[in-house]
Amino acid sequence: MRLWPYVFIITFAYSCSAIAKKDDDDFTAPENYVTKLTKLTKDTSKDVTLRIEGVTGELKTNIEAYIGELSEDDLNSWRETLVRLRKSVREASEAVGYYQTEAQFRREKNQLIITVKADAPIIIKDLSLHYEGEASNDIAFTALLELLPLKEGQIFHHGRYENIKSLVQNLALERGYFDGKWTSNKVTITQPPQTADIVLDYDSGERYRFGQVFFNAQQENQPLPLKLSLLQQLAPFDEGEPYEAEKIIKFNKALLDSRYFNEVRVRADPDPTSASKEIPVNVTLAADKPNQFDLGIGYATDIGARLSVAWRRPLLNENGHSIEITSELSQVRQSMDFRYGIPWRHPINDTLQIIAGFKREDIDSGTITNNAILGVERQKKRESGWQTNESIRWSRESYNKDNGEQGQSDLLLPGYGISRVRTKGSKTDPSSGDRQYYQVEFASPDLLSDADLLSLRAGWRLLRTYVDRHQLGLRADVGSIFSGNFDGVPLNMRFYAGGDQSVRGYDYKSLSPRDSTGQVIGATSLLSSSVEYTFKLTKQWRLATFVDAGNAFDAVSDGLKVGTGVGVRWISPVGPVRLDIAWGVSDDNPSPRIHFIMGPAL
Repeated sequence: MRLWPYVFIITFAYSCSAIAKKDDDDFTAPENYVTKLTKLTKDTSKDVTLRIEGVTGELKTNIEAYIGELSEDDLNSWRETLVRLRKSVREASEAVGYYQTEAQFRREKNQLIITVKADAPIIIKDLSLHYEGEASNDIAFTALLELLPLKEGQIFHHGRYENIKSLVQNLALERGYFDGKWTSNKVTITQPPQTADIVLDYDSGERYRFGQVFFNAQQENQPLPLKLSLLQQLAPFDEGEPYEAEKIIKFNKALLDSRYFNEVRVRADPDPTSASKEIPVNVTLAADKPNQFDLGIGYATDIGARLSVAWRRPLLNENGHSIEITSELSQVRQSMDFRYGIPWRHPINDTLQIIAGFKREDIDSGTITNNAILGVERQKKRESGWQTNESIRWSRESYNKDNGEQGQSDLLLPGYGISRVRTKGSKTDPSSGDRQYYQVEFASPDLLSDADLLSLRAGWRLLRTYVDRHQLGLRADVGSIFSGNFDGVPLNMRFYAGGDQSVRGYDYKSLSPRDSTGQVIGATSLLSSSVEYTFKLTKQWRLATFVDAGNAFDAVSDGLKVGTGVGVRWISPVGPVRLDIAWGVSDDNPSPRIHFIMGPAL
């Protein structure tokens, strides 16, 4: 078993800790350190400046925190205030291990000066933490011993002492030791020689285990939206397995990520009276909306207006089947895609997709292509976050050129892809993240294809936000086709550059080698990149500037085309809306091109 999850939990808890009040029977500890400040203000008059002399560092900071803000009224009622000040200085000092301090107070106009003299702090002479019960053999508790926020030879710190106890108790709850208790939690302070002895004994008792999982529909007397055998596969634990709170969280997330449900409640309530020490897990589910729609609009100088519509039914039946239909309509491109999803070996992490689609496209106002596809994909999600895609699809393309040339080709394309998306923040407006993909497809006359080819594609996206208002976006796409007869490669599989997803200063798919008539014919290689800076004006509005560079070429010597521009971003409730104006600076007298689209940064 790996230790790093527990090391992370312990380190995080320690870093976020604050001094807490000690509740041991043998002595009274100071009040909360920093988190709860002692206020002496009476909501009147002007503030009084506080200055602490004679001490530095944590001791000085804690005294300031305990005293808080002062007003002229506090100085006017000086006797009463002085009593409280002495108490605050003493408690603040003891909280960080200084049990012998002297304080002198003097007033100068609207300033209070406190001179503090502190003797040697309390040093931990001996610290002992022992476990009894099943936790004594639990590797997570063993890891905790190595990462205690207090060590022998350090200054005795009340907050960190309390933090040790909290870490043990929290870890016990995380690991299923619900009957755990302290059999000894004692601090002995000796003055002189200014030392502390700490004895902590924790009896964890018996560790609880996962019991049976019960699934219920949110509405009484309603059947479960998904077959019970599929629901059970989503549980990251087996009945009788030692309890871990993290697995309950993981279970809840898996149910929500399935897209089958819009409301999920997972409860695991231990019963201290249970002799079996098993925790039943109760799950309540509400199916997601049966029909879901997405609408997208856009405009670009080169392709005109664009409309996209998507309809999906995430839960078609109790077997977890789903269906999705997407369509796009613009002046140069019209398409429709169909997907039918079937759970394979796992309801959400391993699915089979039956795909079909049709696309009609006008390439550079000179060549009309029609492409139909039919295929099967297997999508697998890994615990690492990567998703693999194994596919085989049949593709038929026909084309017509202005010069009367026509053609048709059939390809059977086995393929493999791998991709990963990571984001932080909002799903529609992430503050940072990255996306990358790698894809390979091939065809051969020996596999019922009209051409031989090997197609390689890869892409990367990176998004980072700095100092809240400054955002940097990077994009790169590369590709290459290897073929013994490139003329036989379908036009829709060749590479083109230009447009709102490429070099924005150039028309859609206008960057490509051309034939003798001046019509684009597609290239064997692609390189497209972009750097974009965005400044946040308000929560919803941003300004952007960018530089794009790329080309579709047969030889590197063809060089890259560069475009630049500015844009406005509106963060709508459904996602970012982008308006860009771009120029192709690699050409003489470039004309501006406008791009208006809706879509995520990644």
